[in-house]
Amino acid sequence: MPITQSDVDAMTEVLGDYRRQEMTDFSHAWVGMEPTFQSRKSVQKWTKMSAEPGGEDAYFEDKYMLRTQKRVVRKIRKRYEEQQKEGQTHCLFARVELDDDLDQWQVRRQSLLFHWADEELEPLEVRLSLDPETFEYSIKPVPLAWFYDERFVQFLEEFLWKVPRKLGMSFAMAHGGGQFSLSAKTVMTGSLLVDDIAAKLNHPELATWIMDWPNPDDRAFRATRPRAAAFEKILLDYWAGRFHPRAIGLLTAENALLDRGFGPACTAPDGLMDPACGPVGDAREIFQTNFAFGRTVRWNAQNIHPGYWQSAHPDEDGYRPDQIMRYSEGNLNRLQIAGELHVKSGKVLNQEQAPELDAPLDLALLTTEASWENRAQMTRTSARDYVEAQLLYVHHLRHLQKHPHVRLIDSLLQDQILCDAETTLRRHGGEQELNKLRRSARKLNLESSRGRINTDWIEPEALFWASWKSLPAGEKSAIAREVIGNFLTISG
Repeated sequence: MPITQSDVDAMTEVLGDYRRQEMTDFSHAWVGMEPTFQSRKSVQKWTKMSAEPGGEDAYFEDKYMLRTQKRVVRKIRKRYEEQQKEGQTHCLFARVELDDDLDQWQVRRQSLLFHWADEELEPLEVRLSLDPETFEYSIKPVPLAWFYDERFVQFLEEFLWKVPRKLGMSFAMAHGGGQFSLSAKTVMTGSLLVDDIAAKLNHPELATWIMDWPNPDDRAFRATRPRAAAFEKILLDYWAGRFHPRAIGLLTAENALLDRGFGPACTAPDGLMDPACGPVGDAREIFQTNFAFGRTVRWNAQNIHPGYWQSAHPDEDGYRPDQIMRYSEGNLNRLQIAGELHVKSGKVLNQEQAPELDAPLDLALLTTEASWENRAQMTRTSARDYVEAQLLYVHHLRHLQKHPHVRLIDSLLQDQILCDAETTLRRHGGEQELNKLRRSARKLNLESSRGRINTDWIEPEALFWASWKSLPAGEKSAIAREVIGNFLTISG
């Protein structure tokens, strides 16, 4: 069936406004996607080459990796042009352009630009880069409204999912995982960001059983007792009004650019928070309260027992101290304003829009990349699966908007394999297993920290599985019922 102008208009009508920071409703939200794919050979190459001196750098210049990367994007372009000639309704773009460049690590990256018939309209950009073991798409920003359009879902399936699969690649979880991000502007109103974090704290099954598997990349907020306590404290501080500008003072661009002054006040005047909907005041005060909370969460909560915490070393790209807290089921590292440094490349973001240092911190200052990333997302088995996972999350956020101020759950059966895992192991005669894990942990901690971290502290993922294995069948069944019941509750 030929594509009509009305078909195209339905997709393009959101392009004029969806990037505007003041348009905070979900109909003007955008999404970033990072699905990943592997081949058997890419896994084998990384395993072998990364174990050799200089092997990691050589991996990113390997002929097979670069050739495969190029094959994927060329095949996508060819397949698109073939189906476009057939008049397929999911081929809404007028033409596709292939380009390549270097990413922030100076690694070769392939890009596809899908242009509309009206060249003035913003094209869809699909980038394919290399990561350890895997090939990773970066597709952003994409208007959230598109994910409700069946033709766009089919577009993703036909070209971005099917092509790698036809070239012998599989959907991957390692060194990636199909995480997605949502425009930060969308969660900076009311108490939505806070309620989402509280819901995640109440539902660790999302990061361990349902949407992901236990791993340090996407570590649950409730993974250890000190980590959970840190999140609980910062949530209590929020609802006590201690992040409100009338408590901590008016925030300016200086606070963001120098990353300071966001911490909670010791005390706060009464009446700064509405128990039903969050911060009181005008739009700027609400934004500043949520921004201060978001920036503080990174250092005061996510930085407690984060994944790969031993590897924080200035000489290790990607593991700088300010990067460590992104290893969580949620990542706020890109909650930034124009003029700040990109969290990976160090380049100035939206330099031409950098505000005066004393400019009041406002929604309009957010960088175009500002986002709240949902990392607890193992790679989905199809584009439809991926989109459904995204929309499940979005609809959950819409529910939170209507039912704000999520109350924390003090105790879960899942705590037996999370923050109370060591106690569980001892209770079921696992002292010998604990000793074994401690010996292994001390060796790993020393190696990965270059001899700085001398401790037998065990990563929570290792304790998760050891404690699970130690549980009797009846207790496992009880946890399983809680996991399913909680998921049905949060998704209902």
